Amino acid sequence: MEPELEIFRDNVDSWIKQIRREFSDFSDLPGMMSENTDNIQHNYELIYELKDEIEELKQEINALKLIQIISLKQKMSQKAEEQPQA
Repeated sequence: MEPELEIFRDNVDSWIKQIRREFSDFSDLPGMMSENTDNIQHNYELIYELKDEIEELKQEINALKLIQIISLKQKMSQKAEEQPQA
């Protein structure tokens, strides 16, 4: 009977250690969730910043296109004025 009691005590000890280990893993979960939430929020902030930068670049490209068109029209007007005189 005594060896069975010793085996049972060892089993109970190992179960308690396992339960403590699993509970410890579970108690770390809120910290990991908080960190993941912060990372996700930071990623969204970066995405919105990049979206704003892309919008600014689109506006700058459109402005450059308009400047180029105006410059080409001016050059064509100058050439048109010069050709009848030649």
